[in-house]
Amino acid sequence: MNAELTIDYLRQAFEHYNKLIFDGKLPVPKLKWSRAKTRLGQMVCKRKMSWGRTKFYDFSISVSNYYKLTTEQIDDVLIHEMIHYSIAYTGLKDTSSHGIVFRGMMDKINRTFGRHITISVRTRNLQPRTAQQPKDYLILALQMKDGKYFLSSVNPSAAGRLAISLARTREITHYAWYQSQDEYFHSMPRVRSLRGRQVSKEVYTTMIEKMKLLR
Repeated sequence: MNAELTIDYLRQAFEHYNKLIFDGKLPVPKLKWSRAKTRLGQMVCKRKMSWGRTKFYDFSISVSNYYKLTTEQIDDVLIHEMIHYSIAYTGLKDTSSHGIVFRGMMDKINRTFGRHITISVRTRNLQPRTAQQPKDYLILALQMKDGKYFLSSVNPSAAGRLAISLARTREITHYAWYQSQDEYFHSMPRVRSLRGRQVSKEVYTTMIEKMKLLR
């Protein structure tokens, strides 16, 4: 089951779990959705020193709607952040961000309410909520006089400058520009200078056969 991703849903879920788990003691913070890819949730607040003590205020909780999560998963993320909120709001001291106090509260909530809250989630195993459009990569393929082969994902804004450098570089025997949407280039930085990934002749040949030659 998937939740309708509205602020009203977040508010209703917060109020429900606040009463169910936290005895209704937590004031409603700022609640919002985010498009974060590396973290599913976040609790932030401001702090100030008063009479030698740290006071936390202006609390905010965000939950990412970037990934395709079930209602149960979204609620677990929200409760995770509510634990952080409860610790800060009540002034409890913990050994770290996910220290003894946090883990104790998390384990008790999981046991008592049948939740599946965790310290962290590997986002690489999650699917985006909306299909990602394939990216276009500008690829420079290089053959060197010493027999080495290179493939480089180039920032389009730097292509003109690189073309001048290519004409002046005597170590290159052949080069060509290609367009590709292959995920092979996803992990490669888009460079602005003459550098790239050295590949075998077999990989080089396979890749250029799959790409569109730019003239």
